[in-house]
Amino acid sequence: MNQRLYTIKEVSMRTGLSTQLIRKWEERYGAVSPSRFPNGYRGYTKNDIEVLLYLKRKVDEGVPIGLAAEELKAMGPEPGGLALSKPESEPAVLPLQQPNGEAADYRESLLQLFLRLDQIGAQRFFDQLLALHHMDFVLLQVLAPVLVELGDRWERGEISEYQEHFGSHFIRERLLALRNLYHRSPDTPLIVTACSPGERHELGVLFFGYFMLQAGYQIVYLGASPSEKGIFDCLGQMKPAAFAFGSSSEELLEAALPFYRELDRRIGGLGLRTKVFIGGRSVTGDAVLPGTKVVHTLAGDAQEAVQKMRRLIG
Repeated sequence: MNQRLYTIKEVSMRTGLSTQLIRKWEERYGAVSPSRFPNGYRGYTKNDIEVLLYLKRKVDEGVPIGLAAEELKAMGPEPGGLALSKPESEPAVLPLQQPNGEAADYRESLLQLFLRLDQIGAQRFFDQLLALHHMDFVLLQVLAPVLVELGDRWERGEISEYQEHFGSHFIRERLLALRNLYHRSPDTPLIVTACSPGERHELGVLFFGYFMLQAGYQIVYLGASPSEKGIFDCLGQMKPAAFAFGSSSEELLEAALPFYRELDRRIGGLGLRTKVFIGGRSVTGDAVLPGTKVVHTLAGDAQEAVQKMRRLIG
C-alpha cells in the first residue's frame, strides 16, 4: 500500500519545529526513523509527524526531551491512538471543504504570482497552502481552477502566452514531484497514464495520476502524445492493470478512435484483463467506447474519474 511521505520542510511547517531540531531529535534521541526519497532526502510519514507533535507537547510541558523520548519508546512500536492524537486545543490541519471565499482568495493570490512570474513567491505560497490544507483541497480547489482561469484569460487575449506557460509549467512540475511522495509497493497494480494520441495537454492526466497514487496504485507516466507503437509495446511487455489517457480535444479524440479500437483488439488477443480509460474535458459521459469491450470513457474531474476506475478495475 502506498504511503504519503512528507519532506522535512513540510514537517517543520506542520509541527512548528525547526528542521535543525527535527534532525537533532532524530539523530540524538531516535525520535523518528524517516524513509528516503529517491533523491536521498528524508521522507516522513503521518505517524512521524504525530510523534514529533507528541514530543513537542511534552517538552512544552517541561519534560526533558530525552525523558519524553524514553517514555515514547516505552509505549511500544505503535503507540498511536489517543497518546499521539492532538489535544482539542491545538489547531488541526483544516479540512478539505473550505468556504468558497477563502478558496477564491487563494486562487487570486496564486494567479497574481503567476502573472508576475514570481517563482519564489509562488513556491512559498504553495508550501504555505500544503502546510494548512489537505493536498486534495490544494489540487482541486486552487490549482485546477487557476489552470482553467489562465487558459481562459489567454484565449480572451487578456494575458500573454508566456504568463500562461509559466503558470502551467509551475503546476506541472509540482504534480510530477508528487510522485516521489509515495512508497510504491511492487505488488500493487500498475496503471500506465499518458495523453491521448496527438494530445499535448497533460495536466489533466497528471492530476489523475496523483489520485491514483493516493488510491494505492503504481503509476507510470508516458507523457504527451505517446506513439501508438510505444503503447502497444508497453501492453505486451508490462501487461498493466489499466491504461488511463487524458483528452481535452473532441477532434483529437475522434481521430484517435482507430487506435483505441486496435488497443482493445490487442488486449483481447493477448488474453489480458487490462482495461482502458479515457477522461478529460472532451469526455461528457460514462460509456464503453463503441466497437470495443474494455475501453471506457469517464466523465468528471480527476478525483471522480479515479473512484469510477477503481470500481471497474475491481
